[in-house]
Amino acid sequence: MDQTRAREIARDTAEQAGKTANEAAQRVGEQLQPALDQGKSVVQDLAHRASEAGRQAMDQAGEFIEGVAPQAKQVASNLYDQGSRSGEYVRQYAAQEPFAAMLVAGVIGFALGYLIRGR
Repeated sequence: MDQTRAREIARDTAEQAGKTANEAAQRVGEQLQPALDQGKSVVQDLAHRASEAGRQAMDQAGEFIEGVAPQAKQVASNLYDQGSRSGEYVRQYAAQEPFAAMLVAGVIGFALGYLIRGR
């Protein structure tokens, strides 16, 4: 009977230890829950702030692009017009001075050939 009694005592002790451990874990969980809730709240607030900052940056970038687009279009138009006038000027010059135009074209061709061959 001593062995049976020892087993019962060991079983009771193990059950009591298990209950005590469960109660301790529950108390620790209850104590940690407010800190976890606060941490969750802080993370959500930071995420909201980051989202808002990103949204503001996108809005500012959109406004910048909207402001720059008309200017870029005007610059491109001006460059196209200048290129057209330059082409017309070169055509007229070549028609008036064919020998000089051929000489300039030859010098440019020689310079480009020299640069390409040097590589």
